[in-house]
Amino acid sequence: MHNGHMKVCRVALLGALAVSLTQFSSAMAAVDGPTATVAVKALNFLQPKPAKPTPVTIVTDPGQAAAGEAIKSALGADVTAKVVDGAGDLSGAVAIVVVGGADVAAKASTGQLVIGDMACMTAGKCALAVERQASGAAKYHVNTAALAKAGVSFDKNFQMLVTAH
Repeated sequence: MHNGHMKVCRVALLGALAVSLTQFSSAMAAVDGPTATVAVKALNFLQPKPAKPTPVTIVTDPGQAAAGEAIKSALGADVTAKVVDGAGDLSGAVAIVVVGGADVAAKASTGQLVIGDMACMTAGKCALAVERQASGAAKYHVNTAALAKAGVSFDKNFQMLVTAH
């Protein structure tokens, strides 16, 4: 009886841990203010260099404007940002930061850098993603096909810092 009870407890504990890890990794994957701030630094390496302040559009899922506003407030003085939902206007932006599941790949114009989370970049819907490490360091990742489709290029110094997919 004791061994049976222990097995049930272990299974319950492993199940709870798996659910917690899934929720934790999902939360870590989303673009937040600090991640977007690091990602927007890549705009300094675009060729040709955009004028300052650089126009950025933050695209959220409907009803998630607060998340977009939090990112907007974290970006700093080198950019001017506006927040729109997935159906909003993307014109005039040099970069588009995708928050959540919005798919702007078909709406983005040539020359607009689409920035998102790792899942968005891996799926080819975003050209750039930042992976934040537990140590606090950040790694840039680019989807070369999405980058080429967008007609966006980075200078050679930045290309040495990215992991291409």
